[in-house]
Amino acid sequence: MHGVTEIDLDVVVAALRRDYSKLSARLRELQHTVVCECAGATLRLHFPAFRQGTATVYELVEAISLHMTSYALPRAEVAAVESKYGQISPAEFRDETTALNTTALRLFKKASEATGRNGECGELILYLLTEWVLEAPQLIAKMALKTNSEMPVFGSDGVHVKYCAKSSRLYLYWGEAKLYDDVSDAITKAIESINTALDPAKARHELDLVKRNVDLSGFDPVAKAELLKFLDPAEENYNKRFDVITALIGFNFDAYSDVGAAEGEQAEARFAALATEKLEALAPSVAEKLKNAGLDATTLELFFLPVPNVQKLRDLFQAKIGWTAG
Repeated sequence: MHGVTEIDLDVVVAALRRDYSKLSARLRELQHTVVCECAGATLRLHFPAFRQGTATVYELVEAISLHMTSYALPRAEVAAVESKYGQISPAEFRDETTALNTTALRLFKKASEATGRNGECGELILYLLTEWVLEAPQLIAKMALKTNSEMPVFGSDGVHVKYCAKSSRLYLYWGEAKLYDDVSDAITKAIESINTALDPAKARHELDLVKRNVDLSGFDPVAKAELLKFLDPAEENYNKRFDVITALIGFNFDAYSDVGAAEGEQAEARFAALATEKLEALAPSVAEKLKNAGLDATTLELFFLPVPNVQKLRDLFQAKIGWTAG
């Protein structure tokens, strides 16, 4: 059997991407020139879109909830149902799709019950940002694994993949999502999780997890064999794998109260300026904490998400899935 060519693997991975263009109406990506002193860290800034001077947090939760199924369930399981579109009756397809969505919702609730917390909202947002902004589709669905009582799963909140044919390099993205009231706490906790994820033993466990579950990723057998070469220390392609840590840092931001309906359509632009100022102020602190943790040379994609109220965001999402902590 012949191997997959470089461009073939690029096409295989690209085919797994979904269209997130509509998400930009709810979740803004703010272009800025703020840089971190640690060259490996990229600072990204996102926030809920505004309407009549108010951040549309409720609508954002509604929008991200539409992607729970693709996040929670293995790609192969979702694809098996999607492939039946036009092949079975509309009623049958609707029933199978509903059953799929119900399964995903049950996994979200089970994950909340198992952990006694409600961090899945942040994990879902990070999943969407990684797929949308970084154009790196999810490789394995961690939620489907971590809710399996027979398979305890720790480590990253998500695993994504991208291939660059020009450099023959495979990028693996390991995600960590943190939502805290205080931005300093969120940054600190994210860095602690990143350090843990980079521990050689933990990293080895994560790679083993990927290898055991890659059959559910949507890769055909030939592409799977090529992918696994980047995960096997006995293969030369192992040296061409590039690991990237992604982190969502969600936090309360008082500037939401500094803009209002009176500013009309200018409210979002004014908020964007205030958010950029906040990121500029945070950049030195981020660099200092990364250096202190020995992460100044680590490749990081840091997604900052200022929101009016972290707890309100969590509560809206938990209400959406029908589970609240006691």
